[in-house]
Amino acid sequence: MSGSISALSNMEYMLYGNTPSFGSMAVPCMLNNYCMTSPMLNTYNAYNAYNGVYNNAYGADYNNMYNNAYNQYGYPNSIYANQQQYQMPQYQQPQTSAQATQQDIDKIADFYNKNSKNTGTLVGAAVSGASLGLMNNMRLVAHPIQSLGALKGTEAMFSAVKTQGTALNQLWNNAGTNEVVRNAYAAMHKAEARSFWKLGLFHKRYSPDEFNQVKGIMEQAFKDIEGKSAEEAKKILSEATAKVEQAYVNNGLFHRGTAKVKEMFTGEAKDFSIDKALEDKEAIKKRTDALMATKDMSFKEALKSTGGIKNGLIMMGFQFLSDFGDLRAAFSKDTKTGMKQVGQTLVNGAGSAAGWAVGQAAGVYATTKLCTTLGTAISPGLGTVIGAVVGLIGGSIGMWLANKGTKAIVGQNVGEKVRMEEMKKTPEGQVQLLQLTAQQKNIPLDVQQSMERVASQYMTAA
Repeated sequence: MSGSISALSNMEYMLYGNTPSFGSMAVPCMLNNYCMTSPMLNTYNAYNAYNGVYNNAYGADYNNMYNNAYNQYGYPNSIYANQQQYQMPQYQQPQTSAQATQQDIDKIADFYNKNSKNTGTLVGAAVSGASLGLMNNMRLVAHPIQSLGALKGTEAMFSAVKTQGTALNQLWNNAGTNEVVRNAYAAMHKAEARSFWKLGLFHKRYSPDEFNQVKGIMEQAFKDIEGKSAEEAKKILSEATAKVEQAYVNNGLFHRGTAKVKEMFTGEAKDFSIDKALEDKEAIKKRTDALMATKDMSFKEALKSTGGIKNGLIMMGFQFLSDFGDLRAAFSKDTKTGMKQVGQTLVNGAGSAAGWAVGQAAGVYATTKLCTTLGTAISPGLGTVIGAVVGLIGGSIGMWLANKGTKAIVGQNVGEKVRMEEMKKTPEGQVQLLQLTAQQKNIPLDVQQSMERVASQYMTAA
């Protein structure tokens, strides 16, 4: 690898010359990803400006003195003897020591450590939050067209939410039953989307008869809740939702193929029909009881409804994935360092988990009233979506704040320090360190000078 670097450096030397101040940074080369850096480019422009002043001043002065020294016939004037030793001043290019020291490399590494992206940013937290949102709604990602197409039918089915005085409107505007209506909406939207075309790897498309059968369960519940008390209506709608969810059978190509293989050995064929699924009364009752357990929206209920604990653990998993390189580097040094890195990752992961859970619940709780109002005024689907989005934003902010706190406690990852020390030892690592540092913002002048000295030793190497 060192030979390749030298060969590339020699080629660039032939193109740009042996000028460390400009050859290392101001001209495109391997050390700056073939892009001029702003500080060095300014120096290069200053050099050109100096040449312009020089040519205008000294060049004109020399020509005037030559004309005064010779007459029109080419013979020297009397003052020629005094001017024949005149020499045009030579511009001396500022020289930078090409001798890099270990202190230069350490200075570059220290600056990069303090300014690298590993400190945790709000953008990074937002990306993690968006990733979690996609993970929890993979159906929307896998079938976006079907999901959009299903909105029209589902909105029409739940239009009574916007009609003052209807049972569905009262349930929606009641803090203790709003969650039940939203769960019913989500279940029917999922069923409606399944009635559109799809490949059917895990869930076969509903036939018109199958979809009407599922839709009929919810439509009957809407009729039955009219005139009932809030508690009775809540139970009727919860049971209907549980049945619609139970009818969402796994009968795609994968499951049918697995069942065929099993049938070859046992001789028992599996029934994938909706009627068969609805025969499981115990499963329906269990789900109904879970839906009935929702109460007035409090912070505790928000934490429960958003799956805060489960999502927090997922965020802890993201932390371990993020620190995988540091974990590997730490254990490559010794077990003690590796275990210390594990401890740092656990603390940071626990902070991320707690911050996410609390932030998401706080976002949902704070916007409950707003989402209820939007659902009544515009559509229940919009209110549900906004509540979910605000929850993701709250979780991202909470995780970011918690991460900053844990970073202040545990400090820089020891694994990152190990990786940096290894990088400083080899030519390849030093070149990589220069490239990484050059991507940072607001590089101090002393660090730029150290970068130039380190870079010049590769640009001038034979």
